[in-house]
Amino acid sequence: MRLFDAHAHLQNYPGRTELDDAFARASASGVRLTLCNGTRPEDWESVLLVASGREGVLPFLGLHPWFAEKAGAGWLELLERSLLRLPSGIGEIGLDKVSDQDFVRQEEVFRAQLGLARKLGRPAAIHCVKAWGRLTEILKEEKPPAFMLHAYGGPPEMTEELACLGAYFSFGGGLTDPGRKKLRSSLLCAPPERLLFETEAPSQWELTGVLDAAASVLGQTPGSLGELSWNNARTFLGDIFPDL
Repeated sequence: MRLFDAHAHLQNYPGRTELDDAFARASASGVRLTLCNGTRPEDWESVLLVASGREGVLPFLGLHPWFAEKAGAGWLELLERSLLRLPSGIGEIGLDKVSDQDFVRQEEVFRAQLGLARKLGRPAAIHCVKAWGRLTEILKEEKPPAFMLHAYGGPPEMTEELACLGAYFSFGGGLTDPGRKKLRSSLLCAPPERLLFETEAPSQWELTGVLDAAASVLGQTPGSLGELSWNNARTFLGDIFPDL
């Protein structure tokens, strides 16, 4: 079985031993491709090093809304140069109304990176917390070529509108909580051809556990969902999908 982990932060493992152990466990469970997401200029190099040293790791680089006010001058130019070093996507980017970072600045940073995604023809991984209406408006205006909503937590009633804009929906460990009824409803509303699943490693979640939880909600087998998400990843990633 080939599994795709749609969102992780592999650079955040405390050391090489812990990362090696995590890779061994993931590989044994069938994970063949992982998206490793950077969040700020200070960790982009680490993401590229992890990706260049291991088969089955695809880098995504971006300025996360939590750091929107903290990046120095020239960050966007540095991001573009970094993205051109390896096949890579843009992320983790987005909007977060719970963050202490100025929301106007978050929007500026988000739009700039969506513009870069258009310029380079790269897919984007998007973070959103309590800003779904504004996010939808910006996506309609900026029209990124391909984008995934990481750890999707939007209202079920917005899923169709976002899907019409081209969204892929990545679900994570929250599905394992039977009390997350709204999240499970959103999973049921997401188009099958846009479904992805993630661990957000180094969290405690294993991808097989996420797939088990999703399968129980959708009335499918974990294996069929794993294969579905692998095929969806090919479409989402397009030209940067690696030859594995």
